[in-house]
Amino acid sequence: MASLNTRGQIAAAQLAFYVPLAAVSFFYFIRYLFRRDAGWLFLLTFTLMRIAGGALIVAGELTVDSSPNVDLFIAAYLLFHAGLSILMLATIGFLGLAGQHTYSEEPRVTRLFRFAGFIALIALALAIAGGLLGTHVNPDANAGMIVRRVEAGVYGALYLFLVFIAMVSWSHRYFMRSYRRRLLTGVTFALLLMGVRVAYEILTAWSASDVFGDQLSSNPTLAKFNPITGDWVLFLVMGLIMEYMAAIMFIIPAVMLHRRRH
Repeated sequence: MASLNTRGQIAAAQLAFYVPLAAVSFFYFIRYLFRRDAGWLFLLTFTLMRIAGGALIVAGELTVDSSPNVDLFIAAYLLFHAGLSILMLATIGFLGLAGQHTYSEEPRVTRLFRFAGFIALIALALAIAGGLLGTHVNPDANAGMIVRRVEAGVYGALYLFLVFIAMVSWSHRYFMRSYRRRLLTGVTFALLLMGVRVAYEILTAWSASDVFGDQLSSNPTLAKFNPITGDWVLFLVMGLIMEYMAAIMFIIPAVMLHRRRH
């Protein structure tokens, strides 16, 4: 049995760190279902995607000598990029939860939420397509490169739109209860962290022309941002840690909100 390299060890740690978050998300999702917006549903989905991605990397590396299966790595890489769209959908859900009885009831804000959700679904579809194009599923590497770069642009646009929605939400702060303002504060800080993650996603799209990071950019600095063959420290800090901290910023104030009587 093969041993884990650095990225395999990161994937194993990812499993350990995300299981508690998945448990908390599952508890509140089951308890409230859809009565308090869909933030918990999407956060649960996101944590499960990160657990699955870590498990796929670990399984792929442990069996690489005996029965190598590239599909495990393809699926893991796809989940890494697609998971960002789910985290953004969770952001929309928790923004809606924070604004219950205030701005979330306004038709204008509701339309903003729906439009942001639509963009997130487009990003998700592009992430899935970009993760498959250029592999044995569809060997069109050039199309895959284009799709991944369009996907990165959509993520950037969606992030800016979410920041705009957060600014609109803060304009109602004087009408909100203190515990809902705390949740809005948590979502705002999460957005700051997600900005780093989105920047990493954009740089990743230009770090290589192929899915597996074999054809790296001629710019050595840009090549470091490839999540597979680039600098693992950048992948860990700008990719995984930023996402994890953003999820924490959702969970803590949301749990505090649910413990209050409405």
